[in-house]
Amino acid sequence: MNSQSDTKKRFHLHTLGCKVNQYESQAMRESLLSAGFEEASSRDLADVYVINTCTVTEKADKESRYMVSVFRRANPEARIVVTGCYVEKDAGEIASIPGVSYILKNAQKGILADILAGTPTIRSLKPAAGASPSPRITGFKDHAKAFVKVQDGCENRCAYCKVPLVRGPLRSRPLDDIKNEVEGLVKNGFREIVLTGICLGAWGRDFFPAQMANTFGMAGASLTDVIRALDGISGDFRIRLSSIEPRYVTDELIVLIRLNRRICRHLHIPLQSGDDEILKRMNRPYTAEGYRSLVEKVRSGIDEVAITTDVMVGFPGESAAHFKNTLDFVRALAPARTHIFTFSKRAGTAAYGMEGGIDPYVAKKRHYDMEGVALNASYLYAKAFVGRVAKVLVENKREKDSGLLTGYSDNYIKILFSGPDGLMGRIVPVRIIETDPAKTTGVYEE
Repeated sequence: MNSQSDTKKRFHLHTLGCKVNQYESQAMRESLLSAGFEEASSRDLADVYVINTCTVTEKADKESRYMVSVFRRANPEARIVVTGCYVEKDAGEIASIPGVSYILKNAQKGILADILAGTPTIRSLKPAAGASPSPRITGFKDHAKAFVKVQDGCENRCAYCKVPLVRGPLRSRPLDDIKNEVEGLVKNGFREIVLTGICLGAWGRDFFPAQMANTFGMAGASLTDVIRALDGISGDFRIRLSSIEPRYVTDELIVLIRLNRRICRHLHIPLQSGDDEILKRMNRPYTAEGYRSLVEKVRSGIDEVAITTDVMVGFPGESAAHFKNTLDFVRALAPARTHIFTFSKRAGTAAYGMEGGIDPYVAKKRHYDMEGVALNASYLYAKAFVGRVAKVLVENKREKDSGLLTGYSDNYIKILFSGPDGLMGRIVPVRIIETDPAKTTGVYEE
């Protein structure tokens, strides 16, 4: 691009948060490229900055605001667009930040290119009628795998979570739309499709409500319908599920994963707490024993399955005894990986005004204590596979520190190994030879 007008169309996308946000950023990227914009080779060279925000924690809000100042310093003349979940409830707060040009809600992401191609002077716009939050994608930049958003919105009301307030009610993508998108991605060389959503397991519940299905003796739509439809697509690829709440891990889903080797032997099932009193305060619809029984059913039903999870520490009212129950629970459960959150107050949630706040120092120590247990559990899970061959999807970039190839097995063990760049983007056999709490290494079996 040589003309002055063309150079004003270089964009840089910065994404915070979940896989759904990453999917929506890819959709915005493709819409901008189709409209004649060019992705900047360096963020310092951009004329348009798009910040796709997250608002799950206060830290995410702060990072979103910080990135506005970073991009404003990089190019004071650039247009800065702020979109995503932080915008949904806090647009006024964002509007007060110097340098913000446009503020777009999630439903407006699909018209980003139209807005930038015009010359609007207002700082925020009303959602466009009919704007699609999920335009179809054809690729996924810098990834060997592709995230595919199958639904939006959440029907759960966890006391700590702001997401239902900013993402709204359940909205499932039509099955044909999902299938067509996945067919295109597989044809374009993607060997792993990760199904994702704000409440993934609830896909289809808005098509035919469960109470009607029960009344008329009919089966409602469920996530297993999506998996079966995608399994009918020809090509060498595998399917992975992102986070799924315990209530949606059905017997039907367990059997489907056991019988179909195309589906990765990995379920990420959020726990949050191993103490019943805290689970009740969190408004989580299960007990610790109920969660334990579910995991036992999954493990007995699916050979060598990886169970990964989320745990929250520092929730209001969490005593030392409550935390010990969770620590002991996770130690006994031994998840393959544990994502640890520290509670963050979110305006509008039930937990926002709860008494019994935890001292930040205490919460940080609990976070560290939980990390120790989680790392040991991950090590023990990987250790069981030493000497065995895993099918690894090789990432498109080498591991930064070692320069080795890296990728995940279908049961979610991250493995480092030597090999040529030509293996990137492929699913290849790797024999695991060593593991420790920091890393797992292997050898490519040609």
